[in-house]
Amino acid sequence: MTEIILKGCTLTQTGQKIRVQAVVDGCEPIWFELDKQCQSMIDTESVDAFFILYAWLAMERGLDLRVEGRVSRQLADAVTQDIKKMFLTLCPRLHDIDIDVLNPASSWPQSGDTSATGFSGGVDSWYTALQAAENGTPYSYYLFVNTGQHGEDNVKEVFAQRFAVAESALRTMDKPLIAIDSNIDVILRERFQQRVAISNIACALLLQQGISRYDYSSSYTPEDSGVFEHYSMSVMDPYILPLLNTERIRFFSIGDDAGRIEKLEYIASRDLFSNETYVCIEKTIPAINCGCCFKCRRTQLALESIDRMVLLKESFDFSFYKKIRLGSMVGLFSSADDNNLDLEIKNALIKKYGLNLFFVRVLSVVRSLAKKLMPKSIKWRTEQKFPFLW
Repeated sequence: MTEIILKGCTLTQTGQKIRVQAVVDGCEPIWFELDKQCQSMIDTESVDAFFILYAWLAMERGLDLRVEGRVSRQLADAVTQDIKKMFLTLCPRLHDIDIDVLNPASSWPQSGDTSATGFSGGVDSWYTALQAAENGTPYSYYLFVNTGQHGEDNVKEVFAQRFAVAESALRTMDKPLIAIDSNIDVILRERFQQRVAISNIACALLLQQGISRYDYSSSYTPEDSGVFEHYSMSVMDPYILPLLNTERIRFFSIGDDAGRIEKLEYIASRDLFSNETYVCIEKTIPAINCGCCFKCRRTQLALESIDRMVLLKESFDFSFYKKIRLGSMVGLFSSADDNNLDLEIKNALIKKYGLNLFFVRVLSVVRSLAKKLMPKSIKWRTEQKFPFLW
């Protein structure tokens, strides 16, 4: 087989769940699964949600893509031209292939003027949700998806527990959180971060019969964004999201105008904030912030830098944080030169504490040298025992 043929999709119901699955030759079928209450929102007129994923998959495997199902013309034009080039720039391991869309269409039944965004309970998604509410344009729906961000082991249970955490955090917004499961991470070979935007946007495309605008929470500031080789597709958010528009839904990059500290200050000062954040990258059960991973470390130190430690009482183990505070600070200072998000927090801490951080700065230099010179076996053991240092 030298090509993948995307023919269409099927919709089946099992109990309270609806599964939408691609009809495809040449590779495995991708599927989405969600509650049957969302059935009226599901786009069964096109294969847009699958098209963007199979374009990436075909480029991973070096196979041409032939699309026989209906596709939004605007999306078809973007994928076959600019988006394919952007994929190749971002990830040179991909192959330049031929994409043949046989049935592009410009005329579609329009959904209502309804907006949605993703929500995980993290800093970026909270910032997006609260800004919209304050501006008088709250979202009608929030999506919580499984496209690879929940690890490889016990995925179903981790996904369910993280959904429960996000749903609890979102309670102050009084809007539904829609869970969308998928097998995307099983089918695509590249790691989640490499194709994060299209994986998550595919879930929104699936619901374009009920959603006309989707705001995507971006992590990178404009000066850090662009179209270049990188481990994360997130650096391309402002550039790739408008190209994923169709005749029925528009995508917008939100939050790239603010840094981590500015977002935390904004969130902490809003009445609708439930004082619950979940930022952890660890796939543990139960789903709680570990306090050690780089995202937990970054968030805790950022909160300290702006005197918002009260949030830690709900989101983190404050007594544990005090034990690892020095190591966390040394680790962040060491990584700041390679990470603008860490650099922002480092500068805020220096501004707050000044010369009191002299010892931390010395230790961070020592740590950086040790990292370069340390044998891999010792480095691995050290990372396992003291993750907050790395």
